[in-house]
Amino acid sequence: MRRLEELAPIERKIDVLASSTRAYRAITSQTELRKWWAPRVIMAKNIVSHKPGKDMKMILVNSRENEFVRYKFYGLDWKDHPETTIAIEIEEKGVRRKDKGEGIRIYIYHEGWINEEYRKEYEEIWDKALNSLKILLTEERVEHWWGKEKRKGDFKSATLQTMKEFLNKMEEETRAKKEKKKASKILWQIFQALDPYGEWYCKDSYTEIEFYARGQKIFGAQKSGQIIMSWRELDPILGRSLQDFADRFSIEQNNLEIHVGQNYERIPAVDIIPELFIRWCIDVIQYKQN
Repeated sequence: MRRLEELAPIERKIDVLASSTRAYRAITSQTELRKWWAPRVIMAKNIVSHKPGKDMKMILVNSRENEFVRYKFYGLDWKDHPETTIAIEIEEKGVRRKDKGEGIRIYIYHEGWINEEYRKEYEEIWDKALNSLKILLTEERVEHWWGKEKRKGDFKSATLQTMKEFLNKMEEETRAKKEKKKASKILWQIFQALDPYGEWYCKDSYTEIEFYARGQKIFGAQKSGQIIMSWRELDPILGRSLQDFADRFSIEQNNLEIHVGQNYERIPAVDIIPELFIRWCIDVIQYKQN
């Protein structure tokens, strides 16, 4: 019986012109899983990594050759979340002709979610991964979905879930733990509010994030608990109004001393009034020069 707090499972299906034997190999072989499911798969250790530095456990529970496979699946850094279950079933669509018959239908059923952010992250991964699987089975061509991720130098495109992981790592640091926990709470409020307005990018090392809108970096944040303002990068949006917006920023943040002429300015997140900072960022993003 499903727990009351459990979220709806992730359910997907794809039709492909391939044999069930070929599909079964694709969902059970370490070499094949690396072609469509994740860049790092170590079956001997039950390890799968969809993102650098983030290991997941994927443990085979049972299987029936050419018909189905079931895995236990969970993140090593998941907090207060039970393991989930991945069930993949292969169904023949019609009478066999040669080895492909009329093709097959592959069902994906990923259940056990109680955290909406974790579920959303893997819903996105499944959609991209299944497209790669379909290409692999129908064209025998490898097209890694993770190779399509948007990047800006050392920073990769990120989601709110990535932001949560960034903050978790920040809180885990031993130095100034109390202050970093407070900074984490403020940053999370900012991240959630601004998510609909732009795009997040996270450094592969999870030490820094950046927020972009209208093609420009609006601000960044570091694992040390600081917000990074790059005033000159706002010039294409604000133009001659840059100084006015900087003055407003200073006044709203309790007359915080800022230096527009500097390339980067580091401000402790604990010194930021999040509601006013959020409103300021939205006004920057929506500003139209005369």
